[in-house]
Amino acid sequence: MALRMRFAALAALGAIAVAPGATPATAAPATTPADEPPLLCLITTSTVAWANGYQADITIKNISTGRITWQAKLTVPSGTVTGWDATFTRFGTQYTIAPPTHAPTLGPTAIATFGYTGTGSPVLPTVTCTQTD
Repeated sequence: MALRMRFAALAALGAIAVAPGATPATAAPATTPADEPPLLCLITTSTVAWANGYQADITIKNISTGRITWQAKLTVPSGTVTGWDATFTRFGTQYTIAPPTHAPTLGPTAIATFGYTGTGSPVLPTVTCTQTD
């Protein structure tokens, strides 16, 4: 995948060398391989740490042309997490974070944000997005 992306980037810059007498190759646009799902969302995170804890803010933007839903997973080594603007469910040291009931899906270009405070060192969630259409 990295080689394909590098090839596409070089092709876009016109930086591909062709041996004399060879037919130049044309690079296909950078796409997601067939065995990988298309990119549906863009995730941005920010954290602020203090002596015994932190605050994390997460933004999810729908970059697809359809409606999506999202889910996040968070594993904290110890302590607790207190969150807002999402539904937090705790199972031991793991949290499942789901969209709030008033906004279960995101339309094209829509944005959702949620955040939480925790104890210890900052821990960020793994976010997955799923097409709903």
